[in-house]
Amino acid sequence: MAWHLRAVAKSWIAGAIFALTFLASLETKAQTSGDNTTIIWAIPPLAPAFIWHDNTLKGYAADTQEWFTSRLPDYAHSVLEVPLARLLAEMKNGAEGELRCSTTLIPTAERRDYIVFAKTVLLHLPNAVVIRAGEEGRFDPFLTVEGHVDLDRLLATGDLQSAVRIGRAYGTRIDTALARHQNAAQVMTVADDTKFLRMLELNRIDWTLYFPSEAEYYRREQTPNLEINALPVAGNTTLLEATIGCANTPAGQKAIAEINAIIDQNPTMPWTDFYARWLGPNDRDWFFAARDQYINSDHFETRLEYNPATTGTSQKQ
Repeated sequence: MAWHLRAVAKSWIAGAIFALTFLASLETKAQTSGDNTTIIWAIPPLAPAFIWHDNTLKGYAADTQEWFTSRLPDYAHSVLEVPLARLLAEMKNGAEGELRCSTTLIPTAERRDYIVFAKTVLLHLPNAVVIRAGEEGRFDPFLTVEGHVDLDRLLATGDLQSAVRIGRAYGTRIDTALARHQNAAQVMTVADDTKFLRMLELNRIDWTLYFPSEAEYYRREQTPNLEINALPVAGNTTLLEATIGCANTPAGQKAIAEINAIIDQNPTMPWTDFYARWLGPNDRDWFFAARDQYINSDHFETRLEYNPATTGTSQKQ
């Protein structure tokens, strides 16, 4: 009887050891095969795409990121706030054992050497002329038949005051026009463009240049009683595209392949509604019209023939 109990005990111990060894081998296999990989989502300081509020990450890119991560259950996810320049350097040099990705990257030929990009995820309205709502009539002399601002003609007038940020890249078309009128007395150049909405509210300027979502963010934060309108700039109505990019490693390529599959399964791009929530009512109409053209167009570029005069003027929300 004692011998039988010892034999049973030895058999049980041997079985337990085998089970533990088997589980350990499965865990090792999972780790080496890339399962349960952690994606470190790099978060650049870029409001209103990313906004930290009471240790909570908000903003349209944050919501978009969460929309995609909820559909990537085989990965663990963490976030890391990091400036864009540092993020690009780390992705270029590679961080051993880590998979870095970001939601707001613009593909370039140079970046494609070390970043693998998903299909287009984010669509943005381009920089526009931002004015006080109700003053559209003052800008009628500078509008094309489509209702877009002829920036050269606007900059040539001495009747309307403006402010732009020194060194900011607004896009080739706008930068070229600003360079032609760099000595214009009615255009102030300042180092900080975060207070331009306050200057509009105080009537210190009549117009400025912002991304519409950026203007709406500052309006909500600083001048909630101010109603604004964004007028498209002639020749600058192409939607801007950005997307998710991961370090160009086998793990990064695998993650992007899965993200592309999610994009293909959702051709109406429902996550772009998060961006639309950071637009005023008129700009939202502009965006929805442009997004429809983008989704249903066979062309790479989407240009919007949009006349803001056909909608209301209030941007208050």
